[in-house]
Amino acid sequence: MATQQASNKRRGAAFEIDLADWLMQQGLNAQRLPRAGRNDIGDVFLPATNDIYVIEAKAPRRDGKVDLSGWLREAYLEAENYRKSKNMKVAPTPLVIIKASNKGIEDAYVVQRLGDILAKL
Repeated sequence: MATQQASNKRRGAAFEIDLADWLMQQGLNAQRLPRAGRNDIGDVFLPATNDIYVIEAKAPRRDGKVDLSGWLREAYLEAENYRKSKNMKVAPTPLVIIKASNKGIEDAYVVQRLGDILAKL
């Protein structure tokens, strides 16, 4: 019998793969990032026309527990880790993409801080 933690990791890894594949099917140059342990660099890298994104993908349990502030904090830390690992001057824009229960990838939720969006407008 698998532990709950192992089950959560499998669900999360499956969502990361599905998300990267779906983004590529949309014609985007997404790639799943390798796990980097303590200095993790995010789950999916997505270069776009006007920005570069590092995505933290989340597939919450069915009990609906969501930690937006914690997940955003994690996404910002991982974007900074990505910047350092690639010797970039500016960190990629972090995004949190949350799987919607019993729905397709296109129905996932994208979370970003309002100040970051306004800075791009």
